[in-house]
Amino acid sequence: MAIKPVGHRVLVRPETIEEHDDVYKAARKVGIEIVEQDRRKQETAIDRGIVLAIGDTAFKDFGGDPWCQVGDVIAYARFGGKFIKDPDDEEENKYLILNDEDIIAVVTKGKTQ
Repeated sequence: MAIKPVGHRVLVRPETIEEHDDVYKAARKVGIEIVEQDRRKQETAIDRGIVLAIGDTAFKDFGGDPWCQVGDVIAYARFGGKFIKDPDDEEENKYLILNDEDIIAVVTKGKTQ
């Protein structure tokens, strides 16, 4: 991948609508297709993804340790960031560049303490 976040930014691969919404996934299985414009609106409503890379100065303004690491599933501000394409794969906008402050939670399975 040829994308490297700079400064206080974080590179995320957002979940797809199929990963996020069981109803949408079931509709696709039975052959119901959602128009691309409506699909894009649905995907921008997704607010979870996997951290792929972290910029050099991310989280430094807040002091202490970073609150997420590469590989973490995170929740982010719903309409935060900018969708970008990987220059090596022009298929679609698969990645999101977020400001570090737009990350609002690390999502884990199991009980919280």
